[in-house]
Amino acid sequence: MKEKVGNLELEVEAIVDVEGNEYKVVNVPNPDEYKGFPPSWEFVKNSMLTWRPYFKGKMIEFNNQLIPAVGEYLLNLDEEMYNFIMEIYQVFKVNKPSIETNISTVITDQINEIERKIGRSLKEEEKTSLYIRFAVEAAIFKDIGLLN
Repeated sequence: MKEKVGNLELEVEAIVDVEGNEYKVVNVPNPDEYKGFPPSWEFVKNSMLTWRPYFKGKMIEFNNQLIPAVGEYLLNLDEEMYNFIMEIYQVFKVNKPSIETNISTVITDQINEIERKIGRSLKEEEKTSLYIRFAVEAAIFKDIGLLN
């Protein structure tokens, strides 16, 4: 069954009870699964150096892990998207970043972390591809109402 979450239609995989509240678990597509560009792509693309996203969702503890939620929906994300949204949450919600910090800063940090994990520097084409990929993820987060 699909339901509209923000601007996107997402598949409901399960309904779970967390501390007396009922949540629908929805699968959030990653950039490989999403066809084309999400509705917020133009905004994100044009605002990379100025956008300081506001985390509109909440974090729900479920099975000893923080899971992002929007309204009555728990968001099922792949590992890359989960790590990215957790970094956005830490930078913009938990910490109070400097005025120079923007979404581009967080994306660059994610790419640097990938380089650290694989133990080599990425080629410029690889970095560009990843930068676009993370920007698409940010647009998906904006479209489902997790970021403003």
